[in-house]
Amino acid sequence: MSPPETPPPVRYMDRAPSPPDGPVDLPSLIDGDAPLELDIGFGRGRSFIVRARARESRVIGIEIKAKWSFLVEERRIREGLDNARAFRADARELLERAGPDGCVRRAFVHFPDPWWKKRHTKRMVVTDTFLDTLARLIGPGGELYVQTDVEERADAYEALMVEHPAFEPRRLDDNPWAKSNREVRADEDGLPVYRILAGRL
Repeated sequence: MSPPETPPPVRYMDRAPSPPDGPVDLPSLIDGDAPLELDIGFGRGRSFIVRARARESRVIGIEIKAKWSFLVEERRIREGLDNARAFRADARELLERAGPDGCVRRAFVHFPDPWWKKRHTKRMVVTDTFLDTLARLIGPGGELYVQTDVEERADAYEALMVEHPAFEPRRLDDNPWAKSNREVRADEDGLPVYRILAGRL
């Protein structure tokens, strides 16, 4: 008797949800008129799902890893969370061609920039250019929330925001919205998480 055939591996890259090509109208991606949130780098999706379940806003999730964007979008569909959508994309590239200006109420950026070597500098997410993009998309009175478990990175992000004319940052002791999987793990292990909330002026 022949052994059962091994199923082919899942090609997440082929199945991961992709945003539209060309200019992207963010509000049109999700029906409704609730405030729009961006969940950038949601990883395994805890923060994205929790925010979607709250139904306080429309949530657009952006994750560069195909596996997690696919699995989290499948979970969203199973749970019937029609106020959210998850996409596989480089947030820097996607948001640069997104609009309209001022359409976002709040943006979350979870544990960006994990690369340490100098040759990986080009992969940095939180830069002056990225802050310019977010400042364009986040309307006055909106908020940008960034968190990291690397203190020197938090200091660098805060310094960039202090110098940026559109943001007024301050540190938070805890996350008042929805914790990511990595944040929960850090809390369980007793590791520090550095959180910055920047108001859009």
